[in-house]
Amino acid sequence: MFLFSIFGSALKTTQSREPKTRHDISSQRFKTGQINGDLLIYHVLLTLKPYYAKPYEIVVDLTHVGPSNRFKTDFLSKWFVVFPGFAYENVAAVYVYNCNTWVREYTKYHERLLTGLKGSKKLQFIDSPAKLAEHIEPDQQKLPAATLTLEEDLKVFHNALKLAHKDTKVSIKVGSTAVQVTSAERTRVLGQPVFLNDVYYASEIEEICLVDESQFTLTMANQGTPLTFMHQECDAIVQSIIHIRTRWELSQPDSIPQHTKIRPKDVPGTLLNIALLNLGSSDPSLRSAAYNLLCALTCTFNLKIEGQLLETSGLCIPANNTLFIVSISKTLAANEPHLTLEFLEECISGFSKSSIELKHLCLEYMTPWLLNLVRFCKHTDDAKRQRVTAILDKLITMTINEKQMYPSIQAKIWGSLGQITDLLDVVLDSFIKTSATGGLGSIKAEVMADTAVALASGNVKLVSSKVIGRMCKIIDKTCLSPTPTLEQHLMWDDIAILARYMLMLSFNNSLDVAAHLPYLFHVVTLLVATGPLSLRASTHGLVINIIHSLCTCSQLNFSEETKQVLRLSLTEFSLPKFYLLFGISKVKSAAVIAFRSSYRDRSFSPGSYERETFALSSLETVTEALLEIMEACMRDIPSCKWLDQWTELAQKFAFQYNPSLQPRALVVFGCISKRVTHGQIRQIIRILSKASPLLSIDRGLESCLKGPDNYNSQVLIEATVIALTKLQPLLSKEPQTEVQEPQTEVPQTEVPQTEVLEPIV
Repeated sequence: MFLFSIFGSALKTTQSREPKTRHDISSQRFKTGQINGDLLIYHVLLTLKPYYAKPYEIVVDLTHVGPSNRFKTDFLSKWFVVFPGFAYENVAAVYVYNCNTWVREYTKYHERLLTGLKGSKKLQFIDSPAKLAEHIEPDQQKLPAATLTLEEDLKVFHNALKLAHKDTKVSIKVGSTAVQVTSAERTRVLGQPVFLNDVYYASEIEEICLVDESQFTLTMANQGTPLTFMHQECDAIVQSIIHIRTRWELSQPDSIPQHTKIRPKDVPGTLLNIALLNLGSSDPSLRSAAYNLLCALTCTFNLKIEGQLLETSGLCIPANNTLFIVSISKTLAANEPHLTLEFLEECISGFSKSSIELKHLCLEYMTPWLLNLVRFCKHTDDAKRQRVTAILDKLITMTINEKQMYPSIQAKIWGSLGQITDLLDVVLDSFIKTSATGGLGSIKAEVMADTAVALASGNVKLVSSKVIGRMCKIIDKTCLSPTPTLEQHLMWDDIAILARYMLMLSFNNSLDVAAHLPYLFHVVTLLVATGPLSLRASTHGLVINIIHSLCTCSQLNFSEETKQVLRLSLTEFSLPKFYLLFGISKVKSAAVIAFRSSYRDRSFSPGSYERETFALSSLETVTEALLEIMEACMRDIPSCKWLDQWTELAQKFAFQYNPSLQPRALVVFGCISKRVTHGQIRQIIRILSKASPLLSIDRGLESCLKGPDNYNSQVLIEATVIALTKLQPLLSKEPQTEVQEPQTEVPQTEVPQTEVLEPIV
């Protein structure tokens, strides 16, 4: 198969070392979802048609190829079908230039489709123009100008170390337009040893951070986790990268900041913010002018200020008049709510340009207007609803960017918005979207998770219900398109991000454990020992905080005996035994790992960790420990339905096909069930019988141990055996005459709440 067809890469044909007409298909120009794949196939067929009958060569430029240039699996397989056989036979050689890390992972993922290419003598990987020149004359190579520019004005730093789950030796090359990270050792791609070369253009670099004398990080656009490197000349490397980044910024067209055009209806809101802000100025003359502007504004636009203002000259206004400004703002917010959108937009626009003192003042007089946003959310005018969403997005951006004002913004803005019940869905939706765009472990995701705590301070019950409900609904949806592991699912990022939200909210009972304990334990059993190291530590921290909340929750009155059980559980879960069960056995402190400078921590990267082996027996131990906690608490709560709710949640997943979660749910169902029907036993036996053929003796032991399907079948069989072992003693106590048939569909249990938002896909 032609590699250009695999990657949508730069296609160049050569024939018998003679100059021929060239046709280029740039890898970076192919964008998934933007270019019609069938038309691309047709174009390639026409391009190669003149060369089918004679030997020809292909040059594939993979410089800077990434996820946006990939072919989906179903379309990838189509290339094998449409090309005539003789077109393959006459390929003399395929030269692959600038293979990178993403290409290696792509070929691994599609290993079954690409089996025919492994070890092919016609396939040659090239890592420099000089080596390509050994096969094709320079004037015949016709590599893109952007690729050739990478080799100009290079500063090369050898013997660097790229830190990841497996640290690798690399060379860092800083050119005029990009940074190249080239592996010092060869790695296998399609069965051949290859030097990988990752290219990062100056325009993609968001942040260069010198951690210490020997370590620095690079934060790239659209890449959630920063790259971390070690080198003896870190300072020189950082300065070189800053230089090319600055040069790129200077080369961009001058962008003159323009104020949004003021419409006639925006004038009152705009002038109101100008007047209130300048009333807090340190200049007495400016304060007097601002006061008179406020008087003229209320008179001209008939603002209902209830006679508090009177324009005059020579008025002495003290610098400390914050209470007066806030009282005026409160009155206008209550009497003139139609000014809300324009006023808030103007406040946010001028916030970043103000001094620290005026920023604090601005937050004070903005707050009363936030309550008015809900009236525009329910407005019939779509434009007004969209403006509310835009204002929330601007407030989120302000929260992320204003580091000095961070605590005040949390308290004033988000603490106030958390009290507005009808606005909470829209706010949370904006939070999740912002987190998703940043990715797990990004600054955006971590700030939003942290901000959720401020949001919950105003309405713990509703915020906790919304967050837990969203998590349960997203996990439910994984059953619609199951994957071998949860980390491979399209919704994994949303699940992981919400798990971070839950960790942040779990302290001081902001998850309302009295109302949500079954759902919390359900989520924990599905996520334990799942994901990167920091997320595994987060799941462990979530459990610790839940138990701590049970101990300190004022809603629940436990006996001294129950409190003793909870205190012992806190100690037990902090032991090395449970660190091993949660997949963090090599960690000294789970709390440190869970909160380590998350957005600069490589442990958040989904591709930068090796899963610790997780046995279902470990889940069995964790579940029994959680069950002991729940049962101890239930003894002090009359008519408590916690265990019934948890059992229903586990049962629902136990009887649905989902390789990543069904085995876990079966184990949990077996461990926590207090009664079982013959119908439920039959369903578990059916699951066992469906999984067993994949491990039949006829196929042999060797075939049983290969492939994800067989692995998942083994896990499923183990899960059913554990479940049957736990449930059999319960069944023997029931009358043998019971003939109840199993339900074809298990009723779904939902978190009690007014509404659950759709997950971000």
